[in-house]
Parts: sequence; C-alpha cells; structure tokens
Amino acid sequence: MSTDDLIYNLICPDCRGKILPISEDRIICTRCRRRFSIGSSVINMLPIAVQKNYEDDAWKVLPYEGIDKPAWMALLHKRDRVLDFSERILPNFGFAGKILEVGAGTSWASALIKKRFPKSFVVATDISTGALEKGIAVAKLLDSSADYRIACDAECLPFADEYFDIILSNAAIHHFHDPLRGIREIWRVLKNGGRSCALGEVAAGELFKRILTSRIGPAGKRAGSLGVEEKVFSLKTWTKFFQSCGFTDIEAHFDKTWKRKLYDWFVALYYRVVSTFPNVLLGNFLPCNVDIYAVKSKRTGHTAA
Repeated sequence: MSTDDLIYNLICPDCRGKILPISEDRIICTRCRRRFSIGSSVINMLPIAVQKNYEDDAWKVLPYEGIDKPAWMALLHKRDRVLDFSERILPNFGFAGKILEVGAGTSWASALIKKRFPKSFVVATDISTGALEKGIAVAKLLDSSADYRIACDAECLPFADEYFDIILSNAAIHHFHDPLRGIREIWRVLKNGGRSCALGEVAAGELFKRILTSRIGPAGKRAGSLGVEEKVFSLKTWTKFFQSCGFTDIEAHFDKTWKRKLYDWFVALYYRVVSTFPNVLLGNFLPCNVDIYAVKSKRTGHTAA
C-alpha cells in the first residue's frame, strides 16, 4: 500500500472536499484550502469545530496512560484487554486488506493486527492526539506499528467512501457523542461486503442503564470526573443502530470471560457469576460486555447520508 493511495483517499474533515498533496509533507483541501501536515508521526485531521477536546484532555491526566507515564504502564493497565484481543479475537478474525481502527487510543490493537497480519494496511485513528503519540512508544514495546496514525473525529471520518475492508472499534463507540452518527460513518467508509468489528460495548436494560450512568454508577462517575461520554444501550438498541445504517448479518457475542477482567475485583466477581447465566438474561436486562459483528451488504440500497 503506497502513501499516495491513502493521501488520495483523504477528505477534509470540515468541508468534505478532496485532499491533494502540495509537497512531500503537506496536503491541502481543494475546496476550503485548509492545509494539513503529513510529516509528523501523527497526522492531525481534526475538524476545526473540535476546539475543546475533552477526550484528549482526559487522556493526558489518566493515572496509568497519561502523557507523562511510561509506555509500559499503558500496556499494563490494558493487560486483560490486550490478552483477550490476542487470544480470543486475533486468531478467529482475519484482519486482511485495508484496516481502520477508530477510537484506537494508544493503538496497541492496531500494532498487534499489523504484527499478526503484516501484509495488511492498518490505519489507527483517535480523537486524542496525545494518545496516538503515546502509541509510538507502545508500538516499540510490541515490536510492531500501525502504518498511519491519524487524529480525527470518528463521527466525521476524513476518508473517502468505501475505502476500508474492515473497521475495528475496541470499547470506543460508547464514547461517541452521537453513536448512531459514528456508526453511519463506519458504514460509509467500508467497502461493500466489508466488515465492522465493534468490541467491548456495554449492553444493559433500562434499569441497569440508569444505575450504571448515574452519578454513583461507574460509567457516571467516570463521565463526571473526566468529562467524557459514557453511554450504555440495550442490546436491542445496539442492534437497531447497526440495522438502521444498512448493516446486515449482525451478530452479537457476549463476552463473559471473567478470567480476563481481573483488573477490577468487583468486575471479575460480577462476570464470574454472570458467566453461569443464560444469554437471554443479558444485554436487554443485566449488563454485559458485547462484541457486535456486522457486514456492509452488497445488496443494500441504503445510504448513510
């Protein structure tokens, strides 16, 4: 995959105009004339409207992943998720072709994909420039790296229609200000027949949703202290989001593997109990992590506009 191939498939995050190179390290929007640098380790394609970036501000002060913390702490903090992704997802999901990760954070998942599937072309994106920059050091620890890191808004992806074969989100969509809009963007930039792999979303019925997102609930506390979005939806609602955007072959898999949730004793205990429950009680009633797989059908006439 050449650099020019990506550059000629970028679009302006502000006016959606076509991007063209004007030098080795500069590109320009042919419509609004905004210029972007491509010479740095992270290409900044955030919309001008993103003035107060709460996600970036929050990430910089996180106790384990903040900008001043060593890279190994970012991996140690995510150890359960990294292990789960390495042992449960990578061996069973063929990440081939052009891969986009949205909400990549330090982009450790993108690095692991590239390591296992070296012929793939991997682009890691996040709204936090600081997180992506920390990802450079994380990639060195993993001895692998995404091909590109691009700071952008997942609800306004700076890529041409139908460019990617697979789009991965790892515990990311519930942070979007407008999850439905973000899923529409995922649909737009996927090729026909392309696959979406949305991991680690939380599904719960209305009662537990209110508890989790309240001021005393874990999601509500985090949202209140860091100023970031922490949304919870029922499995039925999650499914409707993907269906309404034109996805087909939607599959939801509950992640009840308590042994890979040992970073929090209460969470591990909860999933140890939940792992014995039938799936019918989960997602639309009891809270549970869910992985959602979906396909952009070649037959659909839906448009994501």
